[in-house]
Amino acid sequence: MTNSSAWFALAGALGGVALTGVLGPVTAVLTHRWAEQARVDTYHKEQTRAIRDRRREASHNFLVATNSFWQTLDQLYQKACRGEAVDSLEYLRATNNALQDAYVDLTITCGAQVRNTADIYHRKLYELRPAAQAADKDNWSDLNEKQRQARRDLREAMRVELGVLDLRTCAGPSVVSIVLEPDTCNERSITGFDLFRVRE
Repeated sequence: MTNSSAWFALAGALGGVALTGVLGPVTAVLTHRWAEQARVDTYHKEQTRAIRDRRREASHNFLVATNSFWQTLDQLYQKACRGEAVDSLEYLRATNNALQDAYVDLTITCGAQVRNTADIYHRKLYELRPAAQAADKDNWSDLNEKQRQARRDLREAMRVELGVLDLRTCAGPSVVSIVLEPDTCNERSITGFDLFRVRE
C-alpha cells in the first residue's frame, strides 16, 4: 500500500509539474495574442477617430467658406440693387479662392455622399452670381432657396458621415444629439441605445 501511495504521489507531483510546464507557455502565448489584438484594436480606433476628426475639420472649413462666399454674393446683390457698378469676378475673388481651397480639401477627405452633395451645393452657389450681378430679384429668391436646400442636404450628409444623428425623444419635440461609435456600428439596422454614446 505504501508503495502504491508513493507512486500515486509521485505521479501527481510529476503531473502537476508537467501541467504547469505546459500551461505556462500556453498562457504566455495567449496573453501575447490578446495584448497584440488589443494593440491592433486601439490602433484602428485611433485611426478611425483621426479620420473622423479630419473629415469634421474639412466639412467645417467648407461650410465656413461657403458661408463667406454667400455673404459676399449677397453684398454683391445688394450693391447691384442700389445700381452700383461692380466687377463681380473681382469682388468675389478672395472668397472664391477660399471656397475653392476648402472644396478641394473636402473632395479628397470626405466620403462619396458628402462629396456628391457638396458638388451640388457648390454649383447652386455659383448659379447665384449672375442673378446677384443683374439684381434679378425673382431669380435671386428662387436660386437662393435652392442653395439653402442644398446646404441643408449637405449638412445632413456631413452629420451622417460624422456619426452625429438626431433622435427625437418620446417626451416631446426636444432633440438629443447622439454619436455613433464606429467600432460598434455596422450597416445592419440600429435598434437600441446600447450602440450610442449620448452627448448632452
